[in-house]
Amino acid sequence: MPIVKINGVEIEVPAGTNMIDAAAKAGFDIPHYCYHPHLSIAGNCRMCTCEIEAGGRGLEIACNMQARDGLAIRTDSPQVKAVRRNVMEFLLKNHPLDCPICDQSGECRLQDYYMEHGQYESRLADPKVGKHKRMDIGDHLVLDAERCIACSRCVRFGDEVTGTGELRLFNRTDHTEIGIFPGERISHAYQGNLADICPVGAITSKDFRFEKRVWYLDETDSVCTGCATGCNIRVCHQQGQVFRYMPRRNDAVNKSWMCDHGRLGWQDIASLRRVLRARIDGKQAELSEGIRAAAAALRGVDASSVAFVLGTRATNEANWALWKVARANLPQAGVYWCQGNDPGAWSQVDDLLMDADKNPNRAGARALADHDAAIGDGTDLAHAVREGKVRMLVVLHDDVLGRLEDAAEGVAVLHLGSQRNTTADKARIVLPATHPTEQDGTFTNRAGRVQRIRRALPAAGDALPDWQLVELLGAALGKGPGARDAATAFKLLAGEVKAFAGMTYKDLGGGGLPLRQPEPLPSPPPAQPAAP
Repeated sequence: MPIVKINGVEIEVPAGTNMIDAAAKAGFDIPHYCYHPHLSIAGNCRMCTCEIEAGGRGLEIACNMQARDGLAIRTDSPQVKAVRRNVMEFLLKNHPLDCPICDQSGECRLQDYYMEHGQYESRLADPKVGKHKRMDIGDHLVLDAERCIACSRCVRFGDEVTGTGELRLFNRTDHTEIGIFPGERISHAYQGNLADICPVGAITSKDFRFEKRVWYLDETDSVCTGCATGCNIRVCHQQGQVFRYMPRRNDAVNKSWMCDHGRLGWQDIASLRRVLRARIDGKQAELSEGIRAAAAALRGVDASSVAFVLGTRATNEANWALWKVARANLPQAGVYWCQGNDPGAWSQVDDLLMDADKNPNRAGARALADHDAAIGDGTDLAHAVREGKVRMLVVLHDDVLGRLEDAAEGVAVLHLGSQRNTTADKARIVLPATHPTEQDGTFTNRAGRVQRIRRALPAAGDALPDWQLVELLGAALGKGPGARDAATAFKLLAGEVKAFAGMTYKDLGGGGLPLRQPEPLPSPPPAQPAAP
């Protein structure tokens, strides 16, 4: 790998690394507007100008410079600072002074870089050039062309990511203006990303516009649970309320993007479909009563007629705990996992991020089933129910009755989950589980990558993390899995199931790890020639 020098600091990076990224690894922030790691190079803004000390000469833009042996640059020379100051003056020449009412205030690079590289007295004597304002350009977007700095990020996103190409830069010089073709409207399912990548306040999101100043928000790393892709996200919240989801960069999963359906998934947290209290025979009950009633119901039936159903919407920790509870307390009971989608889930699919499978942990449930050959699938469960072998279902999150339709008539149901569905509504006993934003845990995405969710909010109502509900149910039956927290549950899972072998929360970090592949069987020894 080439060794480059940045402000006198040597760093080894892969060949072809963009010098903005290389500088970031060395601890230096090169200011930029038009550069984005997942879009083509435009070189519009010139803000990333650097001085080449070796391996070239003069001033060049860092975004169009790749790491190569012997390259040395300076990002803080007097010449560089003068160029950036001039660029800032040019960009602000016609920019409106509306920072106090701009929704981008607090995360605007124009503000940030002015404080670092500007701070000059205005020399403007002529009126500013006016442009279109407050244009409704999509279901989720508002455009203010006066604030645009012509970085062209949004144009390249439409051309290169969604392939829809609705936005363009019109006119020339200081009359250049971002706009949309007459009669067109942005209608794709990735509109929110245009607001994310806009470095100023030109494109803003209707769903977050004027809702909250960003400096009041806390951010927690997590994973989108809208489908099996498992996009990495940041949960932006304050005082127990979520205001937005934003994509978090993970080149192995979602790059820097997420779909609008997942982006608005935070609305489920406070929806009327939430399960917040325990329920016994349709009546609200204390959580402790619900757990005792569930344990009594399980002890009151023939163990061989009980079916435990792992959740494709549950965490890996909860599925492991349910499997352990079943094997330790009711060894004759069946354990199953179901594949498929809950009825009513949004059905849009594409080749970018949106998966047809809307269950965020189908791969995790499948990995546990692969570990224990006695775990049946959805077909096995349907046969067992139709043949009358199942008299009680213990269901974790999923809408199993919605899949079995009329076959499960007369079967008692114990449901542990966070959202109402057909199974929860028909269940005799319901125990409330927390939303993914209210607990720690892991999900395994469609590519087999194990990723962490982190608790951002306090639990609503009487809800507990799904693994903890199962732990309490196991203790009431006589033997719980023995986890005191989610990290311990995952450690115990990783110590038992080979697909997760050796993993810890610390190892998963922010980007996750792929499931362990089974070791190949040893090759048979070569046949020995027969003795003469």
